[in-house]
Amino acid sequence: MSAKARLPPITRSPTAGIQSGNTTSFQKYQGVAGPHYQLTLTGDPTKHCLPAPKSLKPYVDIKAGTMDTWPAYATAQATTTVNSYNQRQHGTNAVDNSDQHQSIIPKPKFLEQLESFLKKELRNLDCSQTGPSELRLQAFREVFEYLIQDFKTYRPLLSAIKNEYEMMLSHQRQQIRELQPLKSMLVTVSEQCDQKVMALRGEERQEMAELKQENRQLQDTISTMKQEHVALQEQIEKLQEEVAAEYRKYRDECDARKLLVSDINDLKYQQEDNQKNQAGAQEAVVESKEDPIKLKIALKRAREDMTAVTVQLNEMIANYGDVIPRRDFESLTKEHEVVKNELSQLQTDNKQLMTEHDTLLQVHNQVIQQRDQFYTELETLKRSATPRPDWGRCGEVISGGEEKWQELSKDKTSDERVEVLLQIISGVAAAEDFYEGWGTGDDVPKYLQHEGMVKRLKWNRSQAVAVIKELWEEKMKADGESEAETRQVMADFVTQYLTQKLNNDPTAVLEYFYNLQDACETYDDNPFDLFYGVLTGEIDEERYYQEMDLFSKLRESLQKADEEMATEGLLPRDLFEKVLKDNFPIKDDDVIQELMDTALTELNSDDPTTMKYQDLFLEDEEGKNGPFLAMLRRQEHEERTIYVEQIKKELGEKEEVPLKELRIAIAVVDAEIDKVSLLSYLSRAFNLHKDLLNDAEPQPIDVILKRLSTGAVRRIGKLNTSDMM
Repeated sequence: MSAKARLPPITRSPTAGIQSGNTTSFQKYQGVAGPHYQLTLTGDPTKHCLPAPKSLKPYVDIKAGTMDTWPAYATAQATTTVNSYNQRQHGTNAVDNSDQHQSIIPKPKFLEQLESFLKKELRNLDCSQTGPSELRLQAFREVFEYLIQDFKTYRPLLSAIKNEYEMMLSHQRQQIRELQPLKSMLVTVSEQCDQKVMALRGEERQEMAELKQENRQLQDTISTMKQEHVALQEQIEKLQEEVAAEYRKYRDECDARKLLVSDINDLKYQQEDNQKNQAGAQEAVVESKEDPIKLKIALKRAREDMTAVTVQLNEMIANYGDVIPRRDFESLTKEHEVVKNELSQLQTDNKQLMTEHDTLLQVHNQVIQQRDQFYTELETLKRSATPRPDWGRCGEVISGGEEKWQELSKDKTSDERVEVLLQIISGVAAAEDFYEGWGTGDDVPKYLQHEGMVKRLKWNRSQAVAVIKELWEEKMKADGESEAETRQVMADFVTQYLTQKLNNDPTAVLEYFYNLQDACETYDDNPFDLFYGVLTGEIDEERYYQEMDLFSKLRESLQKADEEMATEGLLPRDLFEKVLKDNFPIKDDDVIQELMDTALTELNSDDPTTMKYQDLFLEDEEGKNGPFLAMLRRQEHEERTIYVEQIKKELGEKEEVPLKELRIAIAVVDAEIDKVSLLSYLSRAFNLHKDLLNDAEPQPIDVILKRLSTGAVRRIGKLNTSDMM
C-alpha cells in the first residue's frame, strides 16, 4: 500500500496498537486455556491451541500510518509461500532466484504470522499433500477467520463471502447425501440387469448349442437318407433290367407259341388232306404216321406253356383283383369327406332342432296350462263377476278432461284406477303430478334452479333408460364432430341438446332434468349411477367410454375366436377362458375363475362344455345387463380402489402432494404404465390440461385421491417397482 492511500487517523486504545518495524513483541503463553479449536468432522477430541489474537497484530487496517507497506510486484511472491513449504516437505532443495529476491523484500508481519500459523497447522494435521481435504479446509478456515476479525472495515464483505462459500459447501454436502442412496440403488439395479443379461446370454448359448446339435443330427439324417436313396435307385435300375429281360423272354415265348399254333394248324390241315387221300403211296403213309408223333410232341409242349401262362394269369387276378385305380380312390375319398362334413353339420342341426323342439314343447305345455287356467278364471268371472265399469266416463268428471284421465289410467288395472280416483277425490294426485323446485341457490345445479312446481312425467325404468342412451349417443356424436381438444361438459351438452330437441321450451327442458334427477335417485344401479355422476361432475366422463371399450373389445375377441374355430356361437369352455385371460392379463386366476363361474351360471346351458357367449352381452327391457357384465364391472371397481389405495400408501402421510411426487408414486405402483396414461392420470388428479402440468401447484392428498378414484384410472401392468428391487 502506498503512502497516498493511507486511512484517516482513528483514535484507538493503547492495547490495540501494533508497532511498526521489524521488532517482534512477545506475549505471555496462555497454554490450553487460551484460544483453541477442535475438529468435529473427524471425531478427533484433540484441542489445537491458537495464538493469542494480539500476537497476530489486529487492527492494522484501521490504524492510520501504522500499516506495513509492500511493493506491488512482491504480491505474486506471497502466493508461492505455501507451495514452497510443500516443496520443502517433499524434499525439494532447489532454490531459485525468486527466493533470493524474496529475502530482500520483507513481508508484512501480519502476513508472515498468518502464513507461519497456516504452515504449522498443516504440519500438525499432516495435510501437506495438496488436494481436497476437510482438515486442510479447517486450517484455512481458521486463518481466514483471523483475517476477517482483524480487518474491521472489510469484515462485513469478507464475512458475507465466507458465508456464501459455507452455504454452498453445505448445499453440496446435502446433495451428496441425497444422491448417495440413489447411487447405491443404481448400482443394485445395474447389477440385477447385468445378471439378467448374463442369464439370458447363458440361455441363448445353451439354446444355440442345442440347435447346432440338432442341425448336425439332421445333416447326418439327410446324408443317411441320400445314401439310402442312391441304394434304392440302384435297386430300381437292377429290377428294371430284370423286368426287361423277363419281358424279352415273354415276347420270345409268345412268338414261339404263335409259331407252334401255326404249325399245329398246318399239321391239322395236312392230316385232313391225308385222310382224304387214302390211296396214297406207302411212303406217304409212313410219312403220315411220323407226322402225328411230332404233333403230339408239339401239342404237349404247347399245353405246358398254356398251363404256365394260366397259372401266371390266375396269380395276377388273385393279387390285383381287389385293387382300384388311384384316381378313383382319391375321388371317392373327397366324396367321403364331403358326405362326412354334411353328416356332422346335419347332426349338429338336428341336435339344435331337438333342443329347440324340447323347449317349444315345454313352452307349449306352459301355454296350455296358462290357457286352461285363464279359461277357468274366465268361466268363473262370467258366473260371478259384475259387469266392467265404463272408465271413459271418469274423464268427464275429473279436472283436465278425458286427456288427463287417459294419462293417469294408462296401463293400469281396475284396482289401480280406483286408487287413482280415490287420490283425485282426496287431493293427493295433484301433489304427485309435480315436483317442488329446488330454488335458485348457489348450491343448486344450474340446470335444476327453479322456483315453483315442475311437472312429473312419470317415466318408468325403460323410458328413463331410453332417454339416457339417447343422451350418450348424441354426446358421442357431438364430441366426434367437434374439433376441440377437450370434451364438452355433460350438463352443458344436455342443456343444449334438450333445448334444441324441445324447440327452445325452457319449461320442457326443466321437466326433463327434474325427471332425470328423480330417475337417477330412484334407480341407483347401472346405467343411472354412472350417468348421474358424470352429469354432476363427480365422475370422469372417460369412465363410460373406458367401460364401453372394455366390453366391446371382449366381445370382438370372442367373435374372432368363434370365426376362427367355426363354432357358430358356441365357444368351447377352455377357449372362452383363454380369451378372458388374453383380454385381462393382469387378473389373477381366481378372478378369471369367478368370471367363468358367473358366466356358466348365467347361461345355465345343458352342455357345460360349450358357451353361447352372445347371450352374456344382452340387455333386458329395462336396460339391465346380466350377472357376467355386472361381475366384470364390479371387479374393475375393486381393482381401481386397490390401485388408488396403493398410490395413497406410496405417498405416505402428507397433507399436500406436488406433481413430481405423484408421478413417482404412480410409476412405483405401476411400473409398466405408458407415458400417455401417466399424463392422463396426472391431468385428472390436478384438474389441469396436459400442457399445463408443469405449472401445477401442490394439491391436498384427499382431493387427489378422490379425483383418481372417480376417474378413468386402472392398472396397466402387473409389475410393481418394489418387486424389482
